[in-house]
Amino acid sequence: MRTFSEQRQLHHSADGLFEIIADVDRYAEFLPWCVASRIRERKADGTLIADLSIGYGSLRETFTSRVTLNSDKSRVTTIQDSGPFRHLKSEWRLAPVSDSETLVNFEIEFEFRSFLLEKVMGAVFESAAHKMIAAFETRADSLLKR
Repeated sequence: MRTFSEQRQLHHSADGLFEIIADVDRYAEFLPWCVASRIRERKADGTLIADLSIGYGSLRETFTSRVTLNSDKSRVTTIQDSGPFRHLKSEWRLAPVSDSETLVNFEIEFEFRSFLLEKVMGAVFESAAHKMIAAFETRADSLLKR
């Protein structure tokens, strides 16, 4: 299983960052190798059922995940329900440092079901994971003017 984690202090409010992370429908606009994203269902408890398609060259894979949005806006956890992964879990943790500063922790762990897919897409997906927090930071900089 591959894992990646990164921590950064961003110059934005935790609430603003949480809204960007929770806006799954817009991921394809800014995340590396995300070619489509959509929320299929919003549950009463705040959980989302979402589809995400990742692509690289002619390869494209779609997976469905359960996205849990903590009511205190401090954490977003995503676990794959179906798709090409044997295991996929990501978590964003947001800790306000001040009204305009937030400590952001991003962690992801994944393993593809297929050995062939792991060989072809594993390194690409890992590279995308490394770029995710930077993509969210860039998105926040453009949407949450300081």
